Amino acid sequence: MQNLRIFRIAINRVAIVSIIFVVSLFPPPAFGATPTPQSKSFPQASANFEQEWSKLVAAAQQEGTLAVASGGAPSRQYRPVMDAFTKKFGIKVEVSTGNATDTVNRLLAERKGGKYTVDVALISIRENQQRLVPSDSLVPFAPLLIHPEVVNTANWYGGKHWYGDKDSKYIFIYHASVEDQYEVWYNTDKLKEADILSVKKQTDIFDPRWKGKMQGQGMGDPSGIRQMIDAYFEPDRGPEWVRTYLTSGSVTFSDDRRILETWLVGGRFAVQFVSTAEEELRALAKKGLPVKQVFLPKQAGMLRASGSGCCISAFANPPHANSAKLFINWFLSKEGQTLTHTMIPNIDRSSLRTDVPIGEVVVDQRRAPGRQYSFPDAEPGMGAKQEEAQKWIFKLWESRQK
Repeated sequence: MQNLRIFRIAINRVAIVSIIFVVSLFPPPAFGATPTPQSKSFPQASANFEQEWSKLVAAAQQEGTLAVASGGAPSRQYRPVMDAFTKKFGIKVEVSTGNATDTVNRLLAERKGGKYTVDVALISIRENQQRLVPSDSLVPFAPLLIHPEVVNTANWYGGKHWYGDKDSKYIFIYHASVEDQYEVWYNTDKLKEADILSVKKQTDIFDPRWKGKMQGQGMGDPSGIRQMIDAYFEPDRGPEWVRTYLTSGSVTFSDDRRILETWLVGGRFAVQFVSTAEEELRALAKKGLPVKQVFLPKQAGMLRASGSGCCISAFANPPHANSAKLFINWFLSKEGQTLTHTMIPNIDRSSLRTDVPIGEVVVDQRRAPGRQYSFPDAEPGMGAKQEEAQKWIFKLWESRQK
């Protein structure tokens, strides 16, 4: 018995030593950590990213240039942001000028001839999905994303990445505007705010009292056609409202925004009932000129990927592939998106990142915390519906011109 007891004690001691040895090889997680395979592998992933990032920066600096195809808003607004990218990485940025339609016309002609001049597109969903995607000009976007701040969907509205094409693959949406009110601009020498607020439903603007007083963006302006496509699907407006507005609503149209600004400031026309947030009009109002913005209620609040300042996509056969990948990840990081909020005065949309300061975003474009919005531009089937609406709208417009 004595020998058996000694043997058991010896076995227990061996077991204890073995346990201590095993524990020393696999220490417990830090307080608050979850002992999962992901948490154990994360430091290694982080180290790999830093190495990959350094190599990417060096390769991009060897290329030395980034070529960006841009629509109107980014070509006007993003210069300071591009300068910050150049200052940080030493890479020159070439940004196209003019509107998105003209830019895409040129690019598609070049690409048809085997000439590839541009790396990244800051172009509207409409031009992207109707022309760049069908022409196989773009590559899938997600494989280009490597920065942890970008890849982590917890940093984005709704906890996900948003895309504007039917395959949710090519057109990454990074900015969106809030549309839960109708924006109206009017001349304060010609009208009072009470006159605008007397409009209780959208068909009220077709009342005879507004005849000869209204101006609007023509369908040759990319923003003009986008506004009509939006109106086509809105419960407050709809197809018949669009028909009346374009054909018999007593609206004087121009495709030139500078002419519209001159008309409104000079009082030739007293009101623009269909408008997006215009940075130039805001600036003129701040200078004391007789223009003012007012809002009318809308039935349903939604997010819109408005114009070229909403989306980014990547071209196939880019001349500067490393610069493109570097820019995409930096631009969508917290730093890059913060600069879009802080370096663009009176910006009329906001980043879908949820971790950036509100900066210069105008008050009416700040998403209400905790509020849910519909986002039709990010619905896969909406592109085809919008294209059909656009064809119908252009036919109306052409009939008006005859």
